[in-house]
Amino acid sequence: MDYTAPPSTLPVPSSPITLSTSPAPWLPPAVIGNGKDSAAYVAAAGLPYNVEMLQVHYHAHLDIVVDGKPVEVPPYLGFVVQGQKVAGLAPLHTHDSSGVIHIENKVPATFVLGQLFVEWGVRLSATCVGGYCADPTHDLAVFVDGKPYAGDPSQIVLRKHEEIAIEYGAKGKLPKPRVSYAFPNGL
Repeated sequence: MDYTAPPSTLPVPSSPITLSTSPAPWLPPAVIGNGKDSAAYVAAAGLPYNVEMLQVHYHAHLDIVVDGKPVEVPPYLGFVVQGQKVAGLAPLHTHDSSGVIHIENKVPATFVLGQLFVEWGVRLSATCVGGYCADPTHDLAVFVDGKPYAGDPSQIVLRKHEEIAIEYGAKGKLPKPRVSYAFPNGL
């Protein structure tokens, strides 16, 4: 199945999934033994899974910082595990904990950050990431390439070598976001 466009809103999952509203760390559904059906999370994100397809292949980077400390973007987001084996990869996935998001598909397509968070099983909205929500004493801010992003972060279109930073902390005390990421050679 080729994936060509994101839904205008994230789809209602055909099987029940739960998006974490807890504090980090957040394990990916593909971790064996965590009791989550990773295929259901990929499907809830509106994505297919298959063998790795490299005809379209680029990368974006995600930083999440809570109270000045980085939160790991884990490996295996977008991996579908059945039993003890990897059954496939979604077009959006991570291979390691660097924060690099791999965007790989057979044909050009548009993918959004919210799809990655649904695959991850973590709530993302204009006011919350996981269990961290803006309130009278805390700010939640999103930046794209160092510039403030005022809209719904789940709708950020993932682009080649884009740097996305989600910052949460005491009101008025958020650190400066990273403006760019030094992608390793070949990425």
